[in-house]
Amino acid sequence: MTDVAERPLRNDLGPELLEPANHATLSQSGAAQFPGLVWAHFRWERERHGKNQRADELEREYLTKLAHFQKEEGELEQVYWSTRKASAVAMTVKREPRARRHWQRGLRLREHDDVVHLHRVSDWVTRDAPAIADLLQECDLLSIRVGEVLRGTSERIAMRWLLAVEAHLLGFFERETHLPDERAERELAASQRKELGAVEQYYHRAASKAGRIVYVTGMLIGVVLAAVFGSLLGLVLWQAHLWSQPKHQLYLLVICYVAGAGGALVSAMSRMSKIEQGRFNIDFELGRPLLRRLGVFRPFVGAIFGVALYCLLESGILDISVSPDHKPYYYGFTAFLAGFSERFALVVMSSAETRLGGSGGTKSTGSAPTEQQV
Repeated sequence: MTDVAERPLRNDLGPELLEPANHATLSQSGAAQFPGLVWAHFRWERERHGKNQRADELEREYLTKLAHFQKEEGELEQVYWSTRKASAVAMTVKREPRARRHWQRGLRLREHDDVVHLHRVSDWVTRDAPAIADLLQECDLLSIRVGEVLRGTSERIAMRWLLAVEAHLLGFFERETHLPDERAERELAASQRKELGAVEQYYHRAASKAGRIVYVTGMLIGVVLAAVFGSLLGLVLWQAHLWSQPKHQLYLLVICYVAGAGGALVSAMSRMSKIEQGRFNIDFELGRPLLRRLGVFRPFVGAIFGVALYCLLESGILDISVSPDHKPYYYGFTAFLAGFSERFALVVMSSAETRLGGSGGTKSTGSAPTEQQV
């Protein structure tokens, strides 16, 4: 949101076209130059049917401001101009770089990353209708969240929906010959608030799915990094001739490392596939970079559990005997379970703590947890 203070314009269009002198502070959302564009369009709209020299000058002024506005903010894709007062709502789309757009769409890697913004100037028409002005403010706040979280098709749908709500609110003043009474204002605000609630529900559904996709992308990046690190570890063990020595059997360490990372990946993705509410919740408004980083860390957490489980089994604390031929399968599956279920890993660690003379660790209570909060 931006507050822009402007002096009343002075011209020879008559008092009915002057900006109200008692309303010098203009509350608007979007680009700072949008109020100037709206005022230029309003002045031209009032004179353009006269086909006089003044109308030509105002048209050139409007087109100049429009060109400058679109150069800075992107193409003016949709706009609703008020004819009674200098007010408008608009949506601009700033295209991503051409080379980047063709490369991404050619490979079908992801949605286009155009920048979509809503712009509004409405206080000149809504200053005597506070309920509608408050609702327009709520639309602006929701558009900020949509623009920061959503991308591609879902962002355009939500933005166009919000623009339709704002245009309907402004259009109500165009349809009335006089200022609507308080009852009509309340009825309009109530009906459009329900529509705004539907937009917000759509935003939450789309943002939740988008957040999960970003998180999975981070996990896949983490798996690649974990695989590179595991390959380097295996190469070091092989070069040191420790890979398959009967005394050490360090190849089992690599197996547990890989199985733990894979278990963490499968665990997160299986939780995402659940339809029940609360199976896998992500705060999608944390931002894409942070969600992606959290996803990168997840395979490493599972790999650490796998390595810890290998050390525990090799130490003999749990007194588990497994034949040498079955050890790779036993260690690998157990490490996978440790990465897949943190509760399973904690139970195993608690048993080891008990044998070492600790307090018994955390007791197991109830069933396995059904929610993972990121």
